[in-house]
Amino acid sequence: MPKIVDHDERREEILRAAIRVIDSVGLDNTTTRAIALESGYSNGVLSHYFQDKDDILQSILVKTHREFMARVEDSMRGKDEFGRLWAMLLQNLPLDRERRVETLMEMTFWPRAVSNPASREFQRDAANDLLKRIRALIADVRAAGRLDSDLTDADVAELLIAVIDGLSVHAELFPKRLPAAHQRKLMRVQLEVMGFRIDQAAVDAAR
Repeated sequence: MPKIVDHDERREEILRAAIRVIDSVGLDNTTTRAIALESGYSNGVLSHYFQDKDDILQSILVKTHREFMARVEDSMRGKDEFGRLWAMLLQNLPLDRERRVETLMEMTFWPRAVSNPASREFQRDAANDLLKRIRALIADVRAAGRLDSDLTDADVAELLIAVIDGLSVHAELFPKRLPAAHQRKLMRVQLEVMGFRIDQAAVDAAR
């Protein structure tokens, strides 16, 4: 009997291997040969699923974004307005290994957006989608009476995105200075400064 190959699973295995290689040696030093060695498959197998390195990298972007959004939705389920916003913000910070790797992937791909049209379009669409989602969550919090600010929801969302990016980059570069607990503390302080009424139970519950 011929072996039945789960092509979707094999493709996922290759992408997971590629992420491990990038995490280990950086994007510039990542080659299809290194990915093949890490995955345990030959270059010929890789070429069956991906056209080239760019195709692999673009597929990583799609994969990490899809998994991120699924995790966000799960983290917000069953929470009130402030709880959903807080969960969304925490999911965007590198608070554990999974989120740290996602943040590293995001930072790694930023320079590619300058020269690679497909990467640029995808990252812009993903960023705009995140901004839209955060803006909607802010509107819900304001409607629930937990935000007292003269700033528009759009401006508050832009500021929170800036805080996410700033904390994420600094946490990657200076992990000892910004461990997970300190990132959470600074995000909470930022919300208080912006006029949010903090729900301590939601803060304690979210991870």
